[in-house]
Amino acid sequence: MKLISRIASALFAILLPLTPALAADYDPPIYVDQAPDYKPVEVGSGWYLRGDVGYAFNKPYDFSQTPSGVVTDISALSGSVGMGYHFNDYLRGELNVGLLPTSKFDNQFVTTCPGNQTTTVTDNLSGNVISQVTGPSTRACDGSDYTRNKAYDVMASAYVDLGTYVGFTPYLGGGLGVAYSTYKLAQGAKNCQPDTVSTVGGGSTTTTSFTCYNSSVYNGTVTSEKQFSLAYMLGAGFAYQVTQNVAIDLGYQYVSLPSAKFATIDSTGTPSIHKGIDYHQVKVGLRYDLW
Repeated sequence: MKLISRIASALFAILLPLTPALAADYDPPIYVDQAPDYKPVEVGSGWYLRGDVGYAFNKPYDFSQTPSGVVTDISALSGSVGMGYHFNDYLRGELNVGLLPTSKFDNQFVTTCPGNQTTTVTDNLSGNVISQVTGPSTRACDGSDYTRNKAYDVMASAYVDLGTYVGFTPYLGGGLGVAYSTYKLAQGAKNCQPDTVSTVGGGSTTTTSFTCYNSSVYNGTVTSEKQFSLAYMLGAGFAYQVTQNVAIDLGYQYVSLPSAKFATIDSTGTPSIHKGIDYHQVKVGLRYDLW
């Protein structure tokens, strides 16, 4: 028994230092969570830029009663630039700044100009003045009236995209904004020209001279106004996706400036001021997505 006890004690003394090492071999594994993948932030995602050119096919300034002698120059073209944002696949908003159609009306006519007339009778043999009379008179001269109209707007719009079909996305929309318009009306301007006529008879020469007054007498009257007014728009159209970032936009718009004033020339040839500008137009443009 003593021999067995001594052997057991010796084995215990040998194995005791190895116990921590064996225990270390059975420590539970350590798990480290993997860091999430890095995703760059898309600056400008959802935003887009746009530019458009429009044509007002019903002409925004009424000239249907303008006499045939009046020269009209109505630009039916419009243009705008702006930016928009896709709130989701169906709703987007835009802010655009635009130049609206412009117009010019010019009317030339014959009227009378007041001035001074001097009639001098001269003896042909001696060259002496026989008589001379000076007094007010009138002469036929050219007159003119004209009007000028311009307008600009800032429009905030909202559109509903109705889904995409083989690259085409139809939409409906409307907008509300502020218009800045100007008109100028010049009426009764006259172009006075001096005139001298001589006639010979009975041994004397009669000379009639017409001189104009100061030029300010013939300027006529000028009326002009600048104003801000409400503007709104209703529209529909479709966009076609050319590339991932570029789309062509073709649409129709009804644009109205209910309280904006403009000047024209009416059926009697008289310049007049009207209220309310509205027109129908087609627009074509490009959209560029910033993502």
